[in-house]
Amino acid sequence: MSGEDVARTGAQPNATGRDRTVGARMAEGRRCLQAIGGPDYDGPLKKVAAVSPDMADLLLAFPYGDVMSRPGLSLRHRQICTIAMLLAHRSAQAQLRFHMRGLLNVGGSIDDLVELLVIASGLLGFPPAIAGVPIIRDLIAEQGIAYVPAEHQPAGAEERFDRGAQAFRTLLHVEPEAYAAAFAGISPALAQWTVEFEFGDVLSRSGLDTASRHLASLMMLAMRGNSEDRLLLHLRGALADDVPRTAIVEALIQLAVYGGFPTALTAFGIAAEAFAGPAAPAHDAPAAVAIGRAEPFDRAARGLATLNATSAGAGDAVVKSFAGVAPDIGAMIVDHAYGDIFARPGLDPKTRELTACAALAAMGAVDEGPLGVHVSAARTLGATEAEIIETILNTAPYAGYPAAQQAIVVAHAAMRSADDK
Repeated sequence: MSGEDVARTGAQPNATGRDRTVGARMAEGRRCLQAIGGPDYDGPLKKVAAVSPDMADLLLAFPYGDVMSRPGLSLRHRQICTIAMLLAHRSAQAQLRFHMRGLLNVGGSIDDLVELLVIASGLLGFPPAIAGVPIIRDLIAEQGIAYVPAEHQPAGAEERFDRGAQAFRTLLHVEPEAYAAAFAGISPALAQWTVEFEFGDVLSRSGLDTASRHLASLMMLAMRGNSEDRLLLHLRGALADDVPRTAIVEALIQLAVYGGFPTALTAFGIAAEAFAGPAAPAHDAPAAVAIGRAEPFDRAARGLATLNATSAGAGDAVVKSFAGVAPDIGAMIVDHAYGDIFARPGLDPKTRELTACAALAAMGAVDEGPLGVHVSAARTLGATEAEIIETILNTAPYAGYPAAQQAIVVAHAAMRSADDK
């Protein structure tokens, strides 16, 4: 996709001069919001105005009048960036729904939305994808879209590895061994999964144009935070793939709206390094370690067996929830989460489930399904109620008390439900 396509916008172009009046900024903001929100664009605005008219005015003037209506990035690409950021946010489901619908309003497609969930599965984990599928399902029904997802075509380990290695070279313009040098010697399995799953299954897909895939990845990494080295690699990769520098700058400006100024300023600091030129070779860089390929085995069969032994009907229901929308992600959960990881012998099954409970509790995710599934699985594998509660209590000093409190309530409901069966 050309730079012109990335920059083309469906909204009235924003005059970026600093002498615009508040009224002019609000008028531009209203035009942009209407293009994204459609006929009912002002519903959320009215709710805000009922509490604070000043906040409603600010919403029109700053996010939409000053930022979203700027030239340099098309509205479709702006919505892709917004959805990527909200998926990384994890707990803004109402806004995620609004902007997913908004992407369709500005020329995006259901396939665009599904591909964003696939990318999230690799860069953010499966929970954001699980939470996003019901929204897409509702939009398909709401708009009467005849949608048939592409059939899942499982690939062998050899093909997945080769595809992942090639994706490293085409997206990041580095060799996978160089990228994984810091951890390949510590965990060969993680290096292998990085090539085969994150890049081979996820980032090698062609469902999004190159610019969209780069921008979505950049926004997820920047919004998530604590991924400076990886963000730098993706920024350099985007530039090498001729994503316009102006488009990247516009996406980072937009990050200030949805991630806040500290998040945006951090990302701009990393972008300055990327824009300065190629990386100088590091003298103390770890030596590259050869990444092994997986021995061939039936990942789906092993994953299903592990799923049935731990989560049974609850886990199966999560996988089936992707049917008709994103069956590829459901297959990835079975093949990768259960076939590759949960089936490993290094931890006993009960401990694996408790670690999953701790991770989900610490995330403070809005979607209760995954935590409930893993709490029930821990109980199935012999964890006592006290062990589950203690696991969640242990997250409070690290994730904060609101997250632990929410997780305790969800876990208690899951345990009561399991006991009633």
